[in-house]
Amino acid sequence: MILKNKLTKETLNITYPEFRKKFAKEIQYAFESYRKTQLNKYSYNFKDDNSMEYNFYFQLQWNFNHFGNSNWYIERM
Repeated sequence: MILKNKLTKETLNITYPEFRKKFAKEIQYAFESYRKTQLNKYSYNFKDDNSMEYNFYFQLQWNFNHFGNSNWYIERM
């Protein structure tokens, strides 16, 4: 994975397991934001957390970049 810092333009080239360890808080924040958005969108169709988490990780790059509150974004997976 290639991650880029929005402020310093620093680039990180790390593996997926390293990404999960280093950015655990940011991933959790992005997932919670994604979850709240999905629950507000589909209030009539309550989805369980397992399918929501699967959908979040299925499009991890987009979800991390748009729902996360981090100076880092995923440039390429």
